[in-house]
Formats: sequence, C-alpha cells, structure tokens
Amino acid sequence: MHESLTISLLQARETAMSWFRPVLNRHNLTEQQWRVIRILAQHRSLDFHELARQACILRPSLTGILTRLERDGLVYRLKPASDQRKLFASLTPQGEALYQQACSQVEGGYREIERLFGPQKLAQLQALLSEFSALPPPDDDPR
Repeated sequence: MHESLTISLLQARETAMSWFRPVLNRHNLTEQQWRVIRILAQHRSLDFHELARQACILRPSLTGILTRLERDGLVYRLKPASDQRKLFASLTPQGEALYQQACSQVEGGYREIERLFGPQKLAQLQALLSEFSALPPPDDDPR
C-alpha cells in the first residue's frame, strides 16, 4: 500500500510553514492573508477569480479576507466602470510597505531551510512540485 500522498504533502507544508508562521504572527497576518498580499505584490492589479486561483482560496473565503485587508488599509478593490461584474484587487502603499518588511524576514526562513535541506535538494523539490502541479486534472475535476 502506498503512503498517502496528500498527507505527506500536508505534513511537508506544515514543516515549511513552521519557518514562516512566527513572521506572519509578528505582522498580525494569517497564512491566507499573506498569500493574497504576496501574490498582489507580484502583480499591479489582479482579477478576483485569478487571485482566488493563484492563492488556492475559495472565492467566498477570499471575499472575507479582502474585506479585512481593505479594512486594515492594506488592499483596495476596484470595479471597472466598463464591467461592474469584475472585481480587481491591489495593494495600497501601506500593503506594499508591509510586504517589503515581512518579505525580508520570510527570506531568512528560506535561507535557513536551504541551509538545512541543501540547495540542490530544495531546487529538486521545487522542480518536482512544479511538475506535479502541472499534471492535468482528472476528467471530472471542475478546475
């Protein structure tokens, strides 16, 4: 019998996050909020549906996360006048500043993981995970 792939992936995620949770806690951010901020920092503005997909957050949950981030002055939401059905999110200057500050601390965690795990093994792991993530979904998967 094969070891559970999904459990192994969750355990690996928990190990990785143990390096980053203290940083997020210092900045009063949840893991989901950090994912949103990190993705928005890489894009000037992002469509709500694409943000949900990239952050691996269900759209109803993302609505609440964006509401809290907007309330805290970190994100703003835009509805184009040409299409009121669309919604875009962007970081505010305060959100950008928080990202820059937290990112330097997060990088320290990455450096420590690389030191302990080894640069080649870390690169191999990331390549394998990227390859695995690119597999086509089963025919009945609504993705």
